Amino acid sequence: MLIKAIAIDDEAPGLEVVKSFASKVPFIHLEKTFTNPKEGLEYIFEYQPDLIFLDIHMPQMSGVELAKIIQPLGKTFIFTTAYREYALEGYELQALDYLLKPFSFERFLTALNRAYQEIIQKNGEETSVFIKDSYDWVRVKLHEIRFIKSDSNLLFIHLENEVFSTRMTITEILEILPKDQYMRVHKSYIANLSAIVKIERHQVWIGKDCVPVASTYREMMESRLLKK
Repeated sequence: MLIKAIAIDDEAPGLEVVKSFASKVPFIHLEKTFTNPKEGLEYIFEYQPDLIFLDIHMPQMSGVELAKIIQPLGKTFIFTTAYREYALEGYELQALDYLLKPFSFERFLTALNRAYQEIIQKNGEETSVFIKDSYDWVRVKLHEIRFIKSDSNLLFIHLENEVFSTRMTITEILEILPKDQYMRVHKSYIANLSAIVKIERHQVWIGKDCVPVASTYREMMESRLLKK
């Protein structure tokens, strides 16, 4: 599925950043950009894009005001702003994410992967995530991820018969993964709870792979696995 997106920002440099980052991601098509929020709103009603990048401080109509109009329509939107103080209001409006300018490509990609999951779920498709493995983009179905190992800013994503690496932090991948299925069990490991077949004192087994468990995470992990 290709995400159809637009961006609304009264400042051209902000739109250029979104354009540049979106051009690097194969599963999004940035169809149009707007410096006038009212024109952007008209486009939303007429063409029904999947995703809206939305600045907050704009003349004529603020991003918050626009969000209040499109939120009841079930639209997925991401705030892109230089102002921290609107984060709580963004949460209350059910913004998918809140990108604080200047944001990095990695942070942008994390937000996009969250949007991708939400949008394909709305369409009844199986949730998945795109990861950049060297120069390639790989679509990974979330239920196939067995565990993830972090090594500095590299993640090694282990499926049953394959391993992919991507330049992300463990904190960034946790923002994407479903919290009811995946859990950090060590400073360097995330485990798919449904894939664990054996619990030992300081480790768990996922198939033939041994994953260490830190004492700080053990009680919570056992509670979730054993339903204590």
